[in-house]
Amino acid sequence: MRIHIKMLFFLLVPFGLHAQVDSLRKVLARTTDGEMQHNLCRDIYNFYEEQNRDSALLYAEKKIAIARKYGKKVPEAYSLISRAYQFTGLGRLGEAYRSLLDAFAIIDDPKLSQKEDWQLSVSPFKGDVRKLLRSYVHHISGILMLRTENIQQQIFHFSEAGRMGTEINYAPRQMLAYMNLGLVYLSINKLDSVLYYEKLSEQIAYRSGFVKFLGIVKFTIGDVYKAKGDDATALAYYYEGVKWGKEQHNLNAWNRSYMRLYRHYFAAGNSDSALYYALNNLRLVQDMGQISGTETNLGVAYEYLSKGYQLNHQFDSAFKYQGLALTTKDSLTKIRIRSLSDLQNLSFGEQLRLQNLEKERTMYQNKVRTYALLSGIVVFVLVAVILYRNNRQKHKTNKVLESTLSNLRSTQSQLVQSEKMASLGELTAGIAHEIQNPLNFVNNFSEVNTELLTEMKDELNKGNIDDAKAIADDVIDNEQKINHHGKRADAIVKGMLQHSRSSNGVKEPTDINALTDEYLRLAYHGLRAKDKSFNVAMQTDFDPTVGSVNIIPQDIGRVILNLITNAFYVVDQKKKEIGEGYEPIVSISTKKNDDKVEISVKDNGNGIPQKILDKIFQPFFTTKPTGQGTGLGLSLSYDIVKAHGGELKVETKEGEGSIFSIILPANN
Repeated sequence: MRIHIKMLFFLLVPFGLHAQVDSLRKVLARTTDGEMQHNLCRDIYNFYEEQNRDSALLYAEKKIAIARKYGKKVPEAYSLISRAYQFTGLGRLGEAYRSLLDAFAIIDDPKLSQKEDWQLSVSPFKGDVRKLLRSYVHHISGILMLRTENIQQQIFHFSEAGRMGTEINYAPRQMLAYMNLGLVYLSINKLDSVLYYEKLSEQIAYRSGFVKFLGIVKFTIGDVYKAKGDDATALAYYYEGVKWGKEQHNLNAWNRSYMRLYRHYFAAGNSDSALYYALNNLRLVQDMGQISGTETNLGVAYEYLSKGYQLNHQFDSAFKYQGLALTTKDSLTKIRIRSLSDLQNLSFGEQLRLQNLEKERTMYQNKVRTYALLSGIVVFVLVAVILYRNNRQKHKTNKVLESTLSNLRSTQSQLVQSEKMASLGELTAGIAHEIQNPLNFVNNFSEVNTELLTEMKDELNKGNIDDAKAIADDVIDNEQKINHHGKRADAIVKGMLQHSRSSNGVKEPTDINALTDEYLRLAYHGLRAKDKSFNVAMQTDFDPTVGSVNIIPQDIGRVILNLITNAFYVVDQKKKEIGEGYEPIVSISTKKNDDKVEISVKDNGNGIPQKILDKIFQPFFTTKPTGQGTGLGLSLSYDIVKAHGGELKVETKEGEGSIFSIILPANN
């Protein structure tokens, strides 16, 4: 019987759960095999996950019960997190938080087995199970923070979820984290960041085939174009959102795309289309059972429908749904307040519970060990131990559920400044070498002038006016040279100060060839000062038609410096590996193509492996040994070039080298 049930299960799944869910329920009712029960509940849950919150919650509960019955801790934790997601969608935030804490207690258990033979998700995973679960906890914690409108917590948790998803190379966790980061940045109108994360999420979805949530990505990209005033492109993406939401049976993506289409047509005064999408939005919200989301809820659906009827001059229906909207919104507001209160109380209660546990344990230990201590000392020690232990526990919990805006901003600022100061340190030796030349000229010509003036004085005493005038002309020539080299030294110092200070964000016309040549020389001399054995052939090909481009010079200078320093590093490493017979070469070129200016840095190093090529612009990713790289250089460079309206591209071939190209608008 068990074999027949498994055969039936694998026959049904390829045809799609949406057409076979009733059959799967019948199989579930007959089977007694624990793993089979879990897998059936998992796939039925996946079917309902974005279609009906109540049904999805039911099968999440069933998964938890089955996992507990058979002592499967990892599936239990995974199912607890899924339950937290459904609780969050239903507005039951306190229960969601409780589920996450229960899941985290399992994940944090050092005895947790890393080997599980039950497949957790419809997308198979082989790797670090504990890190997978932590990534999932961070993801749902971010959604929970979305309900509390805590922006900094959302960014923290979704960033952590994405980072861990990247470390375990699991596409669903990466795709969902970046998708939600885009939504967070949309809420604070950082459109470039929205587009970056949503496009990254879109690429991962297409590449991996995990397209269940692609509808959300599509309408979010549409929102960016809408905010930029490009209604035609925005509308195309909204229809894409409907298409993917419908195909993937993702009612969340489907109805939120309808909402955007409604708002578009309502603003345009298109009464028929506005009413059509308002009606469909209401139907999907009712089907899904998402009653208290921050964007989609029954009250908003009624309000849209009321306005749609009003636009169609159907005032009786408009008045009816306006009343329903007011009543429902009032009810949902009360539910939301109660839900937030439950979350706050539960959080406070959890802290008290932890304190009490620590207090009981400490009191027991002190009864055994400290009977002879004075009562005042006992109280002091108890309080100190409780506070210490409680602080440790809070710190551990905060890694999952708490981070402050000030800490996040401070960390970001420190990371960026550290990267800038690191590059400044690289420049220091080069600047010292560069500034020495003009200073030598100044000193030498000053000494020569002293001698010439003494000689001129002698000639004047002798009455040789013509000879004195000739000497004076030489002194004037030398003074001009002193002035020239003094200005050169001044320019070098100003360049160093510009690099070290924060950018004022003001663009100015900048000679691209001069900027590139300056940072090439500084990077080379800086490395030579640190390592006398460092040597590399440098080739330049500067297009004279490039001219000046409107940029922030210190920012683009940092990008050029980073690319050249990286190129020097890789060819130097290859030279150390191969030895004689290999000539390290770094080529720098500029070129103007129509309305674009391209700066290219080419090396003949080992190239970049294809398996990490799509990660090199991600924050904190580095191939350098520990302590030699932060993983921020290329990430910051990418952001700087994007902020200038340009592109940072890479071409590479393993074993032969790489070409990094900065492409900037010629007139921006």
